[in-house]
Amino acid sequence: MGAECSRCDVQDSVSISVLGAKEMALSLYHLLLVPTRLLLKLSKLLEWLAMRSASYLAGAAYCLWVPWLVLTQGPCRAFRWRVRETPPPCLTDASYGEHRYLQLKSSRLHLHYVTAGQKEAQLMLCLHGFPQNWFALRYQLQEFKKQFQVVALDMRGYGGSDALRGKQHYQMEALLEDVHGVIQVLGIKDQKGFTKCILVGHDWGGAIAWEFAMNHPDMVEKLIIMNAIHSSILKEYIACHPCQLLRSSYVFMFQLQRLPELLLSLGDFQLLKDTLAGRKGGIQNPERFLTAQELETYIFGFSKSGALTPALDYYRNIFSRSPMQCKDMLVPMLVIWGGKDVYLEAGMIPFLEKYARKRCLVERIPEASHFVSEDQPDKVNQLIWSFLQDSD
Repeated sequence: MGAECSRCDVQDSVSISVLGAKEMALSLYHLLLVPTRLLLKLSKLLEWLAMRSASYLAGAAYCLWVPWLVLTQGPCRAFRWRVRETPPPCLTDASYGEHRYLQLKSSRLHLHYVTAGQKEAQLMLCLHGFPQNWFALRYQLQEFKKQFQVVALDMRGYGGSDALRGKQHYQMEALLEDVHGVIQVLGIKDQKGFTKCILVGHDWGGAIAWEFAMNHPDMVEKLIIMNAIHSSILKEYIACHPCQLLRSSYVFMFQLQRLPELLLSLGDFQLLKDTLAGRKGGIQNPERFLTAQELETYIFGFSKSGALTPALDYYRNIFSRSPMQCKDMLVPMLVIWGGKDVYLEAGMIPFLEKYARKRCLVERIPEASHFVSEDQPDKVNQLIWSFLQDSD
């Protein structure tokens, strides 16, 4: 009996010792985590300070443009802009397609789109970038309606689509949900019961298309992006190529409140006009220079009070949270790149290619600007046809 009691006492002592050791190990583990957590918080603080510093520097640099505008246009014209009450005729031209609206089931948001082709055909969904709208993809509407149900969407916050107040409504998750909802509503199921589309995107539309295809490969048959890059690839590239920071200076300026809206409005939206039609960054092909009416198709929507803010909120969410990590791309992909892009360096393309796990075809158009789908539409359409017709 005494031996049994002694054995129990020994077992209890061992259990207490083991528990004590575990508690000590756990305490040591938490203690070791303290420096790591502090370093993470410090790195986030430094990143925030760097972003804010770059934003203020970029804002100051862009403000230096204002005196030049005053000198060239005079103070009255420089500080005046007008609201467009009537859309330009080409923005409502039915020859491009039928104007429609859909309501998303999840967010109840109303999105405007233009569609051409047969309802029974496979969906080709086209997503535009900044500072444009569905009209930027008019050449694809006209070309691919022969075989597809082509849809050129006004992204949320643009054109005829709903524009919610607050930058939280323009986070990547919300934008991806929009694309998901559109494909579900407008897409046609194949013989296996899957709803797959051809997804086309330029600039912001390309970044969103990439992210969507990466996360929903079962809903995208083929992906086509034009002069666009995933945000995490952009950050990875900037770390090795600081010159891209200068090309992306506008991104930092857009992080500021109110100032970007003011600068973009000055001179009756002169900066927007220069972006789209300027000699350096605008369309380079003389045969495709934007007419005054075509340029107005983009200015019209932004001229309304507060209309610039939703489009800028896309950019203001880039640094507001940890970026989505770029993952393997499991969808066949065509990358079309205008060689005279003054905003994105072509050196980013190899960074993009390394994530491709299916066919990735890169086609450069050396003479084209960032706005490649409008600059060289015939070449772009030919490249897309070749890509779609090739079996993977």
